[in-house]
Amino acid sequence: MSLRRARSVLGAEIGAIRRRDPDFDAGDITAFTFPLAVRAAGVLAVGLVPLLVVRTGGDTDAVLVPLIGSLALAIVCTAVVAWLTAIVFSGLVVMVLYRTGPAASSQLVVRILTDSFRRVSDATSHITLLALVAGLLSLAIGLPTRYGDEEANSVIEDLLAAQVGVLLVALGFAFVAESIRSAADIVDDQSLMLAWPWALLIACLSWAVATTIGPFEITRMLAILLHEWLPANVDGVPRAQLIAGLIPPDARWWAAFGPIPIIVAVWAIAAWRHGGFATLREFLAGHDEVPATRLP
Repeated sequence: MSLRRARSVLGAEIGAIRRRDPDFDAGDITAFTFPLAVRAAGVLAVGLVPLLVVRTGGDTDAVLVPLIGSLALAIVCTAVVAWLTAIVFSGLVVMVLYRTGPAASSQLVVRILTDSFRRVSDATSHITLLALVAGLLSLAIGLPTRYGDEEANSVIEDLLAAQVGVLLVALGFAFVAESIRSAADIVDDQSLMLAWPWALLIACLSWAVATTIGPFEITRMLAILLHEWLPANVDGVPRAQLIAGLIPPDARWWAAFGPIPIIVAVWAIAAWRHGGFATLREFLAGHDEVPATRLP
């Protein structure tokens, strides 16, 4: 009885499929595969650095792994400082230029800071899992070509260092994005039309300040990390000479203003995702009125 029932259900299912006239449309296939291909490319991009690390030899690892780790630490430290600086700058803009009360401005900054930190915390778990999966794929691809070397680090140590480096860089991008969104959220309480333009200006200024001023000045921090991480001699080149070659005198200004196009790109994506451009177009078209302040 059950076999007859299964055959009946299966026959009905096949008949329904035939009546729908299956069609392999190229447009439908493209619409189906393109989002998957984009996400697969993202995973491959995240796994590229661990793949390079596990496939290189011991001599290359002596420079590559410390460089990746030091650069990642410097980037995430600078991004965190820029994030905090952007939130403080936004609060000052609201208080000084828009004449908001100090207590209300402080409460707004604390609320936005808390919300931003929660978003970063939620994103961290996803970034960690992505880095882990990409690193494991890199290990599977690169392990057969990696041979033992008594003087080199083990492949597991190099893989973990590369994965942590990728994770920290991804967190750096997350903090840059949060600095933009937090600045927009703070100014948005006073000016919907100028919230996102203010966010771009504040984010760029905060990054420049974080990279050039204070103890977290990025080239200084990078030089200290490389000095602690690199061996005394690399292929006969003294450590100090190698660091001087990796960090030229003008690297400080490149670090301050070189990432500005990346910040602009992140800002454009954030403004598009959160309706900043749509709001600006509505105001410019005269479809909306400038709202009164929502702060007491």
